[in-house]
Amino acid sequence: MEVEKIIIPTKGYGESKENVVQNILQNLQDVEIRGVESSELLSRLQPCVSGNISEITENLILTSASIVNPQTLELYKVSCIISCAPELPVPIHRDDILYHAINIIDSGYSRILPFFDKAADLIHQVSKLGGRTLVYCVAGVSRSSSICLAYLMKYYKLSLLESYNYLKLRRPRIKPNCGFFKQLIEYEKQLFGCNTVQMVYNEFVQMDIPDVYDSDYRPITTFSKKIGR
Repeated sequence: MEVEKIIIPTKGYGESKENVVQNILQNLQDVEIRGVESSELLSRLQPCVSGNISEITENLILTSASIVNPQTLELYKVSCIISCAPELPVPIHRDDILYHAINIIDSGYSRILPFFDKAADLIHQVSKLGGRTLVYCVAGVSRSSSICLAYLMKYYKLSLLESYNYLKLRRPRIKPNCGFFKQLIEYEKQLFGCNTVQMVYNEFVQMDIPDVYDSDYRPITTFSKKIGR
């Protein structure tokens, strides 16, 4: 399934708004599944793991930092760890487990796109050797999910929309920040020459958000209009 072939945060009003948007989105539980078309991928994978550990494919696990411990690594036979949380200490792990750190903060101003190819290639190489990669950030919501989306696009040849809807099936809490989503859209364009997700202006938050997030705001927008906001 192969496809042929750092960070200076900016502070200010824009970043503050980005954080507010991220918090709102993370707390919304209305999950709308659209356009999942890869029946081949769905049929090949094991049932979703309940709790905070999400098995994305047979060889890829997505979770939060609180779950990364020797017991989890042993239980899930992890052979590679990708950390997207430079603010946290390196987890305790065996010497035979490969550790790869992605130095990026969860900000709409961070450039995550340059990390997509290397991380996706690493996950793929570990998979080819029969190993399993665990990807995590603080909550397993934004940074680590963005890496998993890039991997699904590059090596399963899923569109961004298909990748997002599939990943959300496996881990409903995912919410890459809007800046990361813009870069995922850019990455999809690089891979396939077209886009399946667009950034759209949302009146409620008064900024551009991915159209896959837009429906999450409809109940809030309707309520705000009713109370005369």
